[in-house]
Amino acid sequence: MDKSTFGKHRLDAVLVHKNFCSQRASKNFLLKNTVKINGKRETDGKKLLSAEDEIEVERKNGGAIEKFKIERDVYIAIDKPKGIVCSKVSDSHRTVFEWLEEKTGSQIENLHTVGRLDAETSGLLILTTDGSFSHFVANPESGVEKTYLATLKMKVTSEERAAYEKAAASGVMLPAEKKAPEERSGRFKLEWLSESECEISVKEGKFHEVRRIFRAMGNEVVELRRISIGRLRLAGEQVMEIDAEEIF
Repeated sequence: MDKSTFGKHRLDAVLVHKNFCSQRASKNFLLKNTVKINGKRETDGKKLLSAEDEIEVERKNGGAIEKFKIERDVYIAIDKPKGIVCSKVSDSHRTVFEWLEEKTGSQIENLHTVGRLDAETSGLLILTTDGSFSHFVANPESGVEKTYLATLKMKVTSEERAAYEKAAASGVMLPAEKKAPEERSGRFKLEWLSESECEISVKEGKFHEVRRIFRAMGNEVVELRRISIGRLRLAGEQVMEIDAEEIF
């Protein structure tokens, strides 16, 4: 996967979304009906389309020719408050989608979160309609760093920091928690701001990873806030539309 796919969607997925056919029937639909992209017939369902492309569909059995363009993808950065969950539906908390609708007064179809922040973690969260973008950012192989401001229960003296730095250089064995098994973390970075506050940067997205990292080192996170994803940092706005390339 690469960044050139951001904002693009496969032709077969577009046809399914527009209710021309099912995913299973998309191949036959393209063979039996005339589908044109910018005036040229296309039969490959894997063809990637952007918001600039004009799609024309003429059914074999006649009827009106339908012309349309796909909607441009949306990328939104928010400062998620505590107490909000990243689910579509929740019985116990407000969801981030309900919160966003309250802030903007509108709903956006097919919007999803890029990764998750648990209810007790605040800070930078990206929502988008672009699946390629979210998969790229969440994939550890992409190397996109996520940095958090962590406040710890127990102070870490300058002498104790050597052990923390050693763990950061090699990763730690994360304790099992709920649905997550015991597993090894990747390497991470630490920057100390005080004896009980630091910035920690990770490239993975394991379940409650930052909290489990500190638990593995005998400490506990009492406050956690994500402050950056790649080059994108919290800028004071609660809701901000961004470009896909801003985080790289």
